[in-house]
Amino acid sequence: MKFLASDFDNTLYIKDGEKFTKNIMSLKDFISRGNMFCIITGRSYTSIKILLEKYNIPYTYLICEDGAKVFNSVDYCISSTMLPSQEVAKIKKVFEKNNIECFLEDGYNITENPDDCVKVLATYQDKNLANKVVDELQKTTNTYAYVSSKHINVTSRATNKKIALEELISLENLSKDNMYVIGDDINDYEMLQEFNGALMKNHHPKLSSLPKKEYTYFYEYIEELINN
Repeated sequence: MKFLASDFDNTLYIKDGEKFTKNIMSLKDFISRGNMFCIITGRSYTSIKILLEKYNIPYTYLICEDGAKVFNSVDYCISSTMLPSQEVAKIKKVFEKNNIECFLEDGYNITENPDDCVKVLATYQDKNLANKVVDELQKTTNTYAYVSSKHINVTSRATNKKIALEELISLENLSKDNMYVIGDDINDYEMLQEFNGALMKNHHPKLSSLPKKEYTYFYEYIEELINN
C-alpha cells in the first residue's frame, strides 16, 4: 500500500479540463487498488470542499490551511494548530503598517475572533511589497509566512505541510516509508524535502534545488506509482 499526499492548486487541480479529468480518473484508480490519498492545501476547508464535491474527488485525508487543520475521510477534524492571539495582533500590525488589508480564517470561514484564528491571509497587488512584508513577519513574529500567486499566507510556525504529515503519520500509525508527496509551490518545499516525491514541471524556483523528478501532469506520477 502506498500513501500519496498531493498539493491541490496547479498540481491535482488544473485549468486544462481534459487533463484535470484524467488526473481524477488516475487518482480513483490509485485508490481502488488499496492505496491512500491525502490532499494537502493552503486553502480553507470550505473553499476546497466546494471543489471536491463538484468534481467528485476522493480522499482518505484532507489537510487544509497549510497544515493547520487535518481531517479524516468523513471530514472529522483530528488536529488543529491555532495562531496564538498575541501573534495575530503582531501580524495585523505589520499588515497595517504596510497598508495591506488582511483577514483571519478559522479553518472554515473568515472570523473576527483572534482566539479562533489558524491563518491570516491578505491579497496583494505588489509582489515586491508582499515579499518585504513576509520578510518582516519572519523577523518580528513567530510565524510561517510565504507569498503565493495571489496571497500572503501566515500560519503558526508550529505547523507546515511537512509537520502536518508527520503528525498524521503518528496519529494514524502510518508508515513513513510508504509516503509519497507531490507539489509545485514554495509551501510544498518542506514536505518535498522530507519525503519521497516529485515536482510539477512548472514549479517555484526554490524547489529546483530539490533532487526530485519532474512531471508535467499529476496523472503521470500516479501512473508511475501504480506501476512500480
